[in-house]
Amino acid sequence: MRVSVLVNSKAGSVNADLIEAKVREALFRCDLRFSRPQTLTEMADFLSDEMAYQTNAIIICGGDGTINVALQCLMKYEDFSKIPPITIVRSGTANDLAHEIGVSHRIDRAVRNIFEGVVKNIDVIEVGSPEQKAYMLTNGGLGLPAVAAELANKFRNHLRTLSTCPKSAKAFRYLAEKSYYAVKKMGPGVYSMMTAEAIRTWNPDGWGLEIEIPGKVNVETNSPIVLVSNQQSIGASFLPAPYTSNTDGTVNLLLSETKTAQQHAMAALRIRKGNLEKFNAFKSFELKEFRLKSQNPGRSLTFFGDGEILLKDVQEISIRCLHRGLPIMVRQ
Repeated sequence: MRVSVLVNSKAGSVNADLIEAKVREALFRCDLRFSRPQTLTEMADFLSDEMAYQTNAIIICGGDGTINVALQCLMKYEDFSKIPPITIVRSGTANDLAHEIGVSHRIDRAVRNIFEGVVKNIDVIEVGSPEQKAYMLTNGGLGLPAVAAELANKFRNHLRTLSTCPKSAKAFRYLAEKSYYAVKKMGPGVYSMMTAEAIRTWNPDGWGLEIEIPGKVNVETNSPIVLVSNQQSIGASFLPAPYTSNTDGTVNLLLSETKTAQQHAMAALRIRKGNLEKFNAFKSFELKEFRLKSQNPGRSLTFFGDGEILLKDVQEISIRCLHRGLPIMVRQ
């Protein structure tokens, strides 16, 4: 049995040597093919080669961001039946998908899902603009959520760059490195921290959206919080869509018609607690597809999904649920 193992050594809590040793021990009878790609091109080439060899299974060791990058490569195969079952080892900053499907924290138990689990085909969310197309599996959005995600990613990348910059003083590099690993250990907590900063710096001027829903009257909104959810939770602590499933063929759209920083913070707190019904500023929809358009040509849209910026500086975004598009191994 050929098993392709993708290890993102840059992911949040990865010890690549330990992961490889644990996988080899748990799957010692398999024909294992490992890759620790340093670039997106290397990752894409590895997955493309393994698909050409008709690998029997893929193991992805990383967080939601790693899974998302791999997803972009795999979704070029329009026939989903050609995608082999995927097993996840949680080892990233954000592990929302692993949390949602109940992946064990133990590496050996997680990889044994190949033999001891069952295939669960989960929905894939297609996110597109007139110029490009991307995919996501967990949660995404625009407005304040996208600002928070972008701040978190920039903060981590800045610390990583400072920690390796040869022009910086040795003591400064040391502090940057320690700070970087401290942020990695925070896991999804970094998004909560950046949500506060996003609310503090949010500029509502010119922000407005028109939402086109097939068969329904268009919705106009100034909601600064726009969340698109394929599962219940985000960041293991926020609960924007408590009744959503990643196998029901629909995606949840959540709007928050709040006006002030205090109201935005209250909305974020309600989402964190999953207590949406008691806050009348929320509007929630379960949809198969819809389109978001900026009402102001001078205010473009940025969309994040699975913790990554998927679309940036576009005027419109189309969202579509691809029902049961990706085979994932889970425990019963």
